[in-house]
Amino acid sequence: MQRLLAVLLVLIGLTGLVLGRLGETTWAPETETTATVELSAPGPAVVIDPGVLYVGGEAGELVIEGASDVSVITAGGGDIEAYLEDVHYTRITGASGWSTLSTQEVNPEGADQLSDPTSSDLWRTVETTPSPHTLDVAEFWAAENGENEQVYRSLLIVTDGTEAGAEQISITWPVDAENEWVPFAYAGGAAIAVIGLVLLVVSLGGRRRDEDQAELVEDAPRPPAGDPVEHADPAVDPTTEGTPDDDRTEQIDVVDDEEGRR
Repeated sequence: MQRLLAVLLVLIGLTGLVLGRLGETTWAPETETTATVELSAPGPAVVIDPGVLYVGGEAGELVIEGASDVSVITAGGGDIEAYLEDVHYTRITGASGWSTLSTQEVNPEGADQLSDPTSSDLWRTVETTPSPHTLDVAEFWAAENGENEQVYRSLLIVTDGTEAGAEQISITWPVDAENEWVPFAYAGGAAIAVIGLVLLVVSLGGRRRDEDQAELVEDAPRPPAGDPVEHADPAVDPTTEGTPDDDRTEQIDVVDDEEGRR
């Protein structure tokens, strides 16, 4: 019974450890969150407002999809807004519910085209890549903070000036999420498994002692085998045992006659 209980405790403890491991791997929550927006008619330009890029912190990834090559442009404060004063464009203003980027339409009646949008003298940096355009938030933060000490600035996103500035924009950032019960599963599983192992060792030790005692009893010296010893009956004279009663009477008479002659 004790061994059965010990084995059961070990199995329960191992189950707890397995659950803890699954909580860190297969059942672990997502390690990143993505906020996305689909842009149907944003105009020839899309502007990401200052600070929106860092909605999830100073690390993550910005992904921009467009109909052609996508350009990400930075400029001094107010220069992008001045450039787009009479142009229809869309602003990315923040994140709604941590899964959707919020937008705002600007100048809906404005111009729907831009002439050579990447060649303006107002631009500080222009980076053009095939769609989708990927920007590392941590690298961008380091570059902006180190060179200009002005990281919270607008980003201008355009294609060729005739197509939509972007078709889809998403920002992904890491999150520090974990199952809170994982440490308890590890601790509880380990404790129960140790208790089970201790009981199992004690049980096996007791069984071994019983077996040793049984062996000692079997190995103990025994009297030699032989015929059983017969104990004489003190009431029976061995010289007359088995002699008929008449013979014994005659023997007594003979002894008396001899004594009389003497």
